[in-house]
Amino acid sequence: MMAWVDGEFVAGGAVPRVASGKLGPFETMGATAGQVPLWGRHLERLAAAAASVGLTVPGGNDTLAAGGAPEWRAAAAELLLRANHGDGILRLALVPVADRTHVVMTSRLRSPARSVVLLPTVVERQAADPPGDIKTTPRRFYDAVLQQAQDGGADDGLVVDRDGAVLETAVANLFVCVDGVWATPPLDGRVLPGIARQRLFERAPAGTFVERSIDLGDLHRAEALATTNAVYGPRAASLLDGERPAVELVDRELGRYWQS
Repeated sequence: MMAWVDGEFVAGGAVPRVASGKLGPFETMGATAGQVPLWGRHLERLAAAAASVGLTVPGGNDTLAAGGAPEWRAAAAELLLRANHGDGILRLALVPVADRTHVVMTSRLRSPARSVVLLPTVVERQAADPPGDIKTTPRRFYDAVLQQAQDGGADDGLVVDRDGAVLETAVANLFVCVDGVWATPPLDGRVLPGIARQRLFERAPAGTFVERSIDLGDLHRAEALATTNAVYGPRAASLLDGERPAVELVDRELGRYWQS
């Protein structure tokens, strides 16, 4: 694996690790032909996360919020090219070690799957785990959600809180179509404010999507399920023991706002 660390291309083994007890915000971005279309939105969210955990990057967080240092975007394109991941996934991470914050980029291939199988999980979020509305390492909670789901034969796991609310998946926001209306859980501090989620709300006519609490009953009576993140956009989903994913419906009713 190749990586970009603080302005230099290095072997993957030279990537620094987040120091114990610290939080390392990161962004996972979808690339197309070696470019990252939503770069600015990702860096804006990364800057907010950095501020919330008390990190300052070289050049300042204001620079980060404005799209980062100019060489970062060029380095991202070069990294994707060198790794032959032009249509893959780019990860940009802030890695705090001692009194320094490193800027690290890595890349990997993207799955071709157009749909995912979901499984509700019973993982408990611990008091020491980062809050759900910040994308940061360590990700012990979400890693456990994903592992429990995969152990059960699914692709991704559903986060179910103590009050029975179904919040999101380990790697995506959740949408459900019930009685012809697409709903997604509200941003109440427990859910990551996803970039794909934001894009759908911005591009669709008012009232196309609604925010409301979702429970397990909604999943079982839904006409369709979908997950969204900035790597894949909307993808049809199904429960492990449920109906086949409604790929055409999701493409027609969510995908058009993602692509427009």
